[in-house]
Amino acid sequence: MQTTEAQIDDFPIDPSPRTTVWAVTANLLRHPFDTVILRWNWKSAVLSAALRAPIFFFSYFFKKDGLKLAIGAALTQSVFRMIFGGVNGAIIQSYSKVEPAWHAVLTVPVVLATFSHIVEYFVQSAYDQQTGVNGKGRAIAISVFVSAVSAIFNLFAMRRGALLVKDESQQSIWRDLKRMPWIALEFLSFPLVWTIRKKRNSKNGDDK
Repeated sequence: MQTTEAQIDDFPIDPSPRTTVWAVTANLLRHPFDTVILRWNWKSAVLSAALRAPIFFFSYFFKKDGLKLAIGAALTQSVFRMIFGGVNGAIIQSYSKVEPAWHAVLTVPVVLATFSHIVEYFVQSAYDQQTGVNGKGRAIAISVFVSAVSAIFNLFAMRRGALLVKDESQQSIWRDLKRMPWIALEFLSFPLVWTIRKKRNSKNGDDK
């Protein structure tokens, strides 16, 4: 499978119509039920819970009564992320239609970090208060970093037609997962490929 220059230039695109950051944001605010609840992204929910549960498990594991606390923290995060991970996925899917792509790259992590981690802080604070420990600090810091990276990666993947729900292709999560190694490789190599392409275009412009 080869990646075309058009795909590399602005994240590979699907047939969906594109729009602006402001148009997507306005649509989300005007129609939150349709855009977020009805389009709740169960694929993102499952993957988000699978990523966060181990982070909180090991953050609490070495405390007093560690195993019990760790399991409780992991379950709490799993429930929270199953709900809000799907909401975040719906928001990312909405922003995946934005052109140019870098507008969405700058917008999505900020929107989602502000939205989900404020709620996450209060959820985990309530858990710490109930259990009498304080293990949320490092776990939330790691979770914020994971959220920023995963939001950009999910946006990248969705622009390639993966991790979408209620779209035209109705692609299964198993097919998405089969594509993940290739998408991850392209995601990691994207900065290098973009730099090479930019230098090439600059050189061609100078030659003219």
